[in-house]
Amino acid sequence: MNSKWQLIPSHEIDVCKWNTCINQSHQPLIYANTYYLNALCTQWLGLIVQDYEAVMPIPIKKKWGITYCYQPTFIQQLGLFQKISCQHSVHEILKWISAQFRYGDLFVPLLDPIPHISNCAIEMRDNFTLNLNDNYTNIAARYSGDLKRNLLKAHQYQLVYHHKITPKVILTQFYQQYHQIIHLNKNSLNAFEQLLLEKQMQSHFFVRAVNNIEGEIVAAGIFLRDNYRIYNIINFTTPTGRKQSANHFLLDRCICEFAGTNLIFDFEGSTHKGIQKFYKNFQPTHQPYIHLHINRLPIPFKYLKQ
Repeated sequence: MNSKWQLIPSHEIDVCKWNTCINQSHQPLIYANTYYLNALCTQWLGLIVQDYEAVMPIPIKKKWGITYCYQPTFIQQLGLFQKISCQHSVHEILKWISAQFRYGDLFVPLLDPIPHISNCAIEMRDNFTLNLNDNYTNIAARYSGDLKRNLLKAHQYQLVYHHKITPKVILTQFYQQYHQIIHLNKNSLNAFEQLLLEKQMQSHFFVRAVNNIEGEIVAAGIFLRDNYRIYNIINFTTPTGRKQSANHFLLDRCICEFAGTNLIFDFEGSTHKGIQKFYKNFQPTHQPYIHLHINRLPIPFKYLKQ
């Protein structure tokens, strides 16, 4: 291993230096801050380059005596975060990290060129972002015709956008509607709920909801926020809300609320084609990322765990 690198357990990390590196990096993401990782990962390692010039969090678990890396629920991607003044080789570091594990998954920002790593399959994942530096009128003018029609429908139903809802109500509804579809573990949801109660998180998330004319909640969401972006981390729409285009209205009103702030609205992406189509109606920027799947397990386990 390069003498300038360290791979250490999370409890040995200098929290201040780590979070400073994340927030001063080329593409800071809230998922990589220590308080976020500690809440959602039972264990994680930190790769540190020199004196926290660059860092990379690696969530880990152990099964059958094998330590493997994985991507926790509610963390879309991680990768190497390095200060703007630094130019360490992401390819070299990813190759080294991949060699340390016999099995696992890493989700990292798109690299050019795409790395070639032995015993590691690489898949592109889709993410969509919308820059909110423009005023709302200009942003909305670029919406697709389909989205504009759905927003007209929502206004006809006299939907109301507000913040009078608790995270627990949103999480409960989200779990009831989607846990079987997305295979959401209740423990993961509980861990996320506890994260939202942490003191450090109070300024880093907000809730918004949509009521119809009868006062029924027909859509709602939890949005993470840092100094750079808003993350569409969780939202739900009821069957009535779908008929009234409530989710179109929810995201549009959130975009309107924060238009002109220089933040980036991160739709969080999806592998579901229907959800991708919905996000594309907002005319976002396509920002794919990479899923690296490591499999150096011995035969026959190698083929059982593809």
